[in-house]
Amino acid sequence: MSDTKSPSKNGKNHVQRSPRRSAFPTEILTSFFLVWGFSVLRLRGGPGIAPWHEALGAALAGSLGLWVLWRAQRFTRQEGTFWLGLVISGVALASLAAAGSVYLVPWGFPAGLGALFCGAWFGVWTLVPLMAWGAIALGNGAAAAGLLGGLVMAVVLARVRRAREFLLAGFLSGLASGTVALALYPRSGPLGIAAAFLSGPAAMLLSWMAVPLVERFLDRTSPLTLVELLDPSHPLLERLRREAPGTYYHSRNVSALAEAAARAIGANALLAAVGGLYHDIGKLTRPDFFVENQEGSNPHDEINPSLSKVILVAHVKEGLELARHYGLRDDVAHFIATHHGTSVMRYFSERGAAQGLSADDFRYTSPLPDTKETAIVMLADPLEAAARGRPREEIPDTVEALVEERRGDGQLDRAPLTMAELAKIKQAFKKVLQGMAHSRLNNYPLFQGQ
Repeated sequence: MSDTKSPSKNGKNHVQRSPRRSAFPTEILTSFFLVWGFSVLRLRGGPGIAPWHEALGAALAGSLGLWVLWRAQRFTRQEGTFWLGLVISGVALASLAAAGSVYLVPWGFPAGLGALFCGAWFGVWTLVPLMAWGAIALGNGAAAAGLLGGLVMAVVLARVRRAREFLLAGFLSGLASGTVALALYPRSGPLGIAAAFLSGPAAMLLSWMAVPLVERFLDRTSPLTLVELLDPSHPLLERLRREAPGTYYHSRNVSALAEAAARAIGANALLAAVGGLYHDIGKLTRPDFFVENQEGSNPHDEINPSLSKVILVAHVKEGLELARHYGLRDDVAHFIATHHGTSVMRYFSERGAAQGLSADDFRYTSPLPDTKETAIVMLADPLEAAARGRPREEIPDTVEALVEERRGDGQLDRAPLTMAELAKIKQAFKKVLQGMAHSRLNNYPLFQGQ
């Protein structure tokens, strides 16, 4: 999705994302063609052609379901292409698997994969045209088994975080499909029941193998990979801890703040935590120019504040380059790009004022945060530094002042946050920061047991 800049108040450039749009009509036409092709093809009982009335009914039902859902949902072009691909894969898999049994309907694959990357409802929407097509092409019983298995997979994979939960999703999906087939005995037969039970694990294996391909296509990180990115042994985090330890521990605290705030408003807490952890990786290029990594002298004392601004601004671009080098996807890299927005470097703007420079000369020129998660990290980043070392009783006022300063400066203009959500975010920040600022007894023993 391309970004364009438009002027806004105070002369700042606000980066606007291109409007949401659905997949190209050519992709819809291709999908219609494939649905009709798989409706005519019949593999059960040997390769052949389906009766014309069955083929026509399945093709029309499937095409109508595709068209209605495509028109009703506000997919981006990329999401629309992904959704169409999932639906067609469900049609193709069910058609091919029917050579063994019509009850081997692994619709948990398209539904689960859609839910894993785009949410449970996205996965559920893939099942609507599949059910319309399958009720005629496969029969009501097989379609019902596939539908229930797909629904279970979508619900479970929308919340999956670990590999063992992936396995559980496959088992539960197969159990749901198998239960439907069992209820239809003797029409389903022993082979149909076994095939329905196997459809869940088969869908799980297919989904597992497809995750890296979908991540590359959507440039989006799956929850499984997000959990891996939180591992301190990740090469980029190990490097950050070794070469810029102050930035590493600052980022850990930002990550904790972001996760708590995102959870408080129902945003993606896992993505916010990862974004907070990686937002400052660009400081690896010149770690000594950032105060949290300095020991003694400050190199900024020896250079012009305008040059200091250039060095500090560069860490955003350098962070994006590191993100590409280490294979971070766009949804994580977006935190790096937006965590300063167009905010002012206050310390250097005050030094520059003595040279006749204005505060606007010391603004970042980055995109503004345009998601709840990136907005949270933008707020958590300076707040963690501002609250460090402050007494617990001063933290609520610090949170209120900084958040309102950012809001008044227009840094949240593109963030989809309500005032009620902003109040919850501030409350979450206060709770976490006060926990970090807990005090010890003055006579607390240095060594336990002595």
